[in-house]
Amino acid sequence: MAVRRSKSLRWILVVATLGIGGGVFAWRQSHSEAPVACRAVRVDRGPVEETVTATGALSAVTTVQVGSQVSGIISKLGADFNSQVKEGQIIAQIDPTRFRANVAQAEASLQSADADLVKARVGLKQAKVERDRAQELQARQVVGMAELDAARAKYDQAEADLAAFGAKVAKGRADLGIARVDLERTTIRAPISGTVLQRAVDVGQTVAASLQAPVLFTIAEDLSRMEVRAAIDEADVGKLKEGQDATFTVDAYPGNTFKGRIFQLRSQPTVVQNVVTYDAIVRVDNPEGKLRPGMTASVRAVCQRRENALRVPNAALRFKPAPELVEAVGDRGGGGMAGAGGGGARAAERGGPPAAGQTTQRSGARVYRPNGAKVAATRFKPGIADDEYTEVASGPLKEGDEIVTDLAGGAARPPSAGGGTRGRGPRLF
Repeated sequence: MAVRRSKSLRWILVVATLGIGGGVFAWRQSHSEAPVACRAVRVDRGPVEETVTATGALSAVTTVQVGSQVSGIISKLGADFNSQVKEGQIIAQIDPTRFRANVAQAEASLQSADADLVKARVGLKQAKVERDRAQELQARQVVGMAELDAARAKYDQAEADLAAFGAKVAKGRADLGIARVDLERTTIRAPISGTVLQRAVDVGQTVAASLQAPVLFTIAEDLSRMEVRAAIDEADVGKLKEGQDATFTVDAYPGNTFKGRIFQLRSQPTVVQNVVTYDAIVRVDNPEGKLRPGMTASVRAVCQRRENALRVPNAALRFKPAPELVEAVGDRGGGGMAGAGGGGARAAERGGPPAAGQTTQRSGARVYRPNGAKVAATRFKPGIADDEYTEVASGPLKEGDEIVTDLAGGAARPPSAGGGTRGRGPRLF
C-alpha cells in the first residue's frame, strides 16, 4: 500500500510541476512583445497630378433675351421652344392696329403743320410789302412815323410765325417717325441666329412695356460651342491660368468626360457667407449636342503632373495611431529630437509640448513604419498631391519602404495594464 501511495504522490507532483510550468510559459508568452497587427503598403513610384476641382453650370457662349419696347396683345407667334431661327426672322407679332392709327394721326398732324407753314410764308410776304410801302410813304411825308412802326411790327410778327410753324412741321415729322418706329416694333424679329431656349408669351397675351422691356424669348446663338462658369476657391485660383486644359463631367452622361479649355479667369470676386470664389470660364465644343444649358458640371483642371514620382498613399498620411503604439524615439528624417529617453517624441505624438531641455522639428508630412510591437514615425517633405497619392519631395523614405495605413483587428489600441494579452497577429500587406 505504501508503494502505491508513493507512486501516486509522484504522479501528482509531476502533473503539478507541468501545470505550473505551462502556466508560467503561457504568462510569459502573453506578456512578450508581439508584432503589432497592421495593414501596410510599400512606397512606390508612379504618376501624381495636382488638380483643382470646382462645379459650375453650362451655358451657351452667347445668349440673348428678346423683349418688346411697345405694349400690346400678341397676335401671332413665329417660334417655339427649341426652334431654330435665323437673324431677322419674325418670331412674334403684336397687334398693330393702334400703332397704324397713331401713324395716320401723325401724318395728318404733319400735313396740317405743312399747311400752316405755307400760310405763314404768305403772311410774311404780305407783311414785307406793307412795310416797304410804309417806308416809302413816310419818306415822302405822306404817312406818319406811327404807321411805319406798325408795318414793321407786323413784318416781325410774320417772321416769328413762319419760324414757329416751321418748328411745328419738324415736330410733326418727328412724331410721324416715332409712330412708324413703334409700328415697326410690333413685329418682333430674331436679333441673332440660334436656338430658342425659352418662350415666355402666348397668343392673346398682353405685353406691358413700361420701365423695363418684358422678355419674350431667350435665344442661344450656337449650342455647338458652350461654356462652363465654374466657381474657383480663392486658395486655388492662383494655380490656374488662361489657356489651361480642363475636363468635366455631367450627371446626364456619367461615363463621359468632356474636354475644354480655360478661356477666362475673371477678377470679380463672389462672396457667399465669407467664402470667396472667382469665376473661371471653360469653353468646350459640343458638336453632338449632348450638353444642354443649365447642366451642372464637375470641373477638374490639372495644375502639375509627375510621371515617375516617389509617392505614398494618402491613407498613410491619415493614419493616427494611439500614443501607446508609437515608438519612443525621435521622428526619423524630421530633424530628430535632442535629449534622452524620447519624452519629447511622446509629448509631440500627444500634441503637447516637448519635455524640458528637448526640442522638436515638426515640419512636413508624417507617416509610420512598422517596428515590432510599435510603429515609428517618419517625416518627409511632401510635393504635389492628388486624391490617392502624395509625392515625396525629400526625406528618408525610399522606394519599397513599408508604411502603415491602418491597424488590423483588435490591435487598434493595446489593453490596459493589469491583465489581458497584447494584440498579436501577422503584418498584413
